[in-house]
Amino acid sequence: MNWGDAVATIRRKHGMKQLELAEKTGLSASAISLIESGKKNPSEETLDKIAKVFKTDPAFIALVAINPETDMNEEAREKFNDLFPNFQQRILQFIK
Repeated sequence: MNWGDAVATIRRKHGMKQLELAEKTGLSASAISLIESGKKNPSEETLDKIAKVFKTDPAFIALVAINPETDMNEEAREKFNDLFPNFQQRILQFIK
C-alpha cells in the first residue's frame, strides 16, 4: 500500500496544496511532505484527520492506497484487475 500516493492523489483531486492540507489537519507541512513522499506512514489518528478534511472515511484512503502492481502476487493481481478494471479511478469518484 502506498499511503503517500493516496494522500497526494486525493489532495490534488481537491485542488489543495500541501500547506493547506497541513493547516486544515493541524499537522506540519513537513509531516504531510514526509507522508506523501513515502518516508513516513500516517498513524491512524493522522489518517482520521486527513479523511475529515476530505469529508470521507479513512477506509477510502486505504482503498486508494492499494497498488495491485506491488501489493499482490501475479495471480491475485490478474484476478483483481479482471474484477476491478480502473480500480483507483472508480474509488476516487466516491471521494468528493
